[in-house]
Amino acid sequence: MSYKKTLMTCLLSILLLSNVPFASATPPENELNQYLSDIGWTKQDLIKYLNYYEIPLSDFNSVEELKSILGTPINPKNLRDLLTKYNLTQSGLNALLAEYGDSLNKYKFIEDLDTTVGFYKGHDDYMAGIKDELKKIGVTEQELKHFFTYLSQIEEKNKNQLDQIDSLDYRIEKFLETADPTALTNEQVNELSQILTTAFDLYEIQVKFKVNNKEIPLKDLLNMNVPSGNLYTAIYSKKGELLLDFTLPAEFFKGVVAGWEELIHIGELSNELVDYLHQQKYNNARRYK
Repeated sequence: MSYKKTLMTCLLSILLLSNVPFASATPPENELNQYLSDIGWTKQDLIKYLNYYEIPLSDFNSVEELKSILGTPINPKNLRDLLTKYNLTQSGLNALLAEYGDSLNKYKFIEDLDTTVGFYKGHDDYMAGIKDELKKIGVTEQELKHFFTYLSQIEEKNKNQLDQIDSLDYRIEKFLETADPTALTNEQVNELSQILTTAFDLYEIQVKFKVNNKEIPLKDLLNMNVPSGNLYTAIYSKKGELLLDFTLPAEFFKGVVAGWEELIHIGELSNELVDYLHQQKYNNARRYK
């Protein structure tokens, strides 16, 4: 696989969750206030939580319905039960969550934590493989966590905008299926550059490339058969924060491992998790339509 195909493959993008409409109702205010007091939440905390799952408070007729959707607050007993279920220690749970840029203090309800831990445990081998490959090109575990967390935040903040990513997949596939992806016409290079630039914008990242310490535009990079030196790549947030950087040496251009491809899989995984968490809530919420 040429470095150009590697570069293209890495930018195949993410599918987003769909919105699910619900019926309208309202829990009694006095019962709601008592419930929130019992679990140590303010109404603002509740609204923020429901907004994450795109479920309005007016969907619920009663506090009992709301409880059924939110779940059971985490306590020492159900946390111990969860650790037993997944054969984890407390430190092991903390390490698993940290691997994905997550932490226990982000969770209020045991069902949400259970769903997340099950997802993470199911992707252990997958993540281990990605980390091994990215380590070869200098991506640290901390950078990986930071990048994963950033993409998850973008996914939540820009659902409608990121839905456009899906339309880019089809357009970029034809370049990946080209027998010789290095033999692109000027028109094809322009189109590919536009697709990738759009993908960068939707991810809210800036990507800078350097060859022999000289910055090189994306379009010029796509016109190269093989760079004259190692390719340094730095990924920044739109605010200029460095998310991660790495160097692809010559053997990666010729070869075997698609470092960029593995990197973008982190973005796909972060969105798969968000999609999965939402779906669990939607499945419960539909019972009360």
